[in-house]
Amino acid sequence: MRWVIRGLLGLAAIVVVALAVVYAGAEWMLRKAHAVPNESIAVPTDTASIAEGARMARIASCRDCHGREGEGKVLFEAPGLGRIAPPSLARIAATHSNDELVRAVRYGVHKDGSSLMIMPTHALRNLSDQDLGRIVAWIRTLKPGPKDSTATMSYGPIGRALILAGKLPPMATVGKVAEAARPTNMGRYVVDFACTACHKLHQQGVMEDGATKVPALAPMVAAYDPAKLKKLLRTGVGSKPDHGIMSVVARESFAALTDQEIDAVQAYLKGEMDRELDRASPQ
Repeated sequence: MRWVIRGLLGLAAIVVVALAVVYAGAEWMLRKAHAVPNESIAVPTDTASIAEGARMARIASCRDCHGREGEGKVLFEAPGLGRIAPPSLARIAATHSNDELVRAVRYGVHKDGSSLMIMPTHALRNLSDQDLGRIVAWIRTLKPGPKDSTATMSYGPIGRALILAGKLPPMATVGKVAEAARPTNMGRYVVDFACTACHKLHQQGVMEDGATKVPALAPMVAAYDPAKLKKLLRTGVGSKPDHGIMSVVARESFAALTDQEIDAVQAYLKGEMDRELDRASPQ
């Protein structure tokens, strides 16, 4: 009986040590400061620019994650894993300068340099200075209200283990890829800052939950009938009535795309598909 008790105590000690290591390791990653550029970009104040900033924030899914009016919300919460809660943009703006908002969106860092989590910086870093300035201008119009979420991000032992294992990585990035103004290839631009938040061009991927499959973007979009693609991106209804998260994102975000922008996206992805087939074909 004594050996059983000693064994259980030993096992409990191992579990406590393992949890301490996981907590400390994840906490170091969450608190680690990242050296990113300090950039000042023009933030317009005219009505047309603010309206376009609101539209671009919608296409980029800012409003899908942070709420339709930027009020913040809880995206996910589960015991052991933690809580994913994008904050109220108005409350963030109240304590951040324009330059700090730019750093958060483009480089994925907090004011203290620690990394944001979940934020799709790998896609948003493609937003031009012009459009990012417009988005910041729209954020500046938001006012804190009673509907604003006050929930905060938190990570349970499983969530911290995922952080430590690199399955839930910090989103800080240091390389600038954005241009000063929108590029002439609007199709590629939209794909880069909006679609690649979830999709890869030629490979199937998975969402952060590790289970939801994400199809390769180029072959899927290239094969769509143009009218049906517009219907999918406007209503979320495509080859089937419900495409899961894609239907939600389409209605909440991509419905703001113009017909010309959708056509440009499809033309770009068809070109990418043709180039991929050329590379794969025997010479």
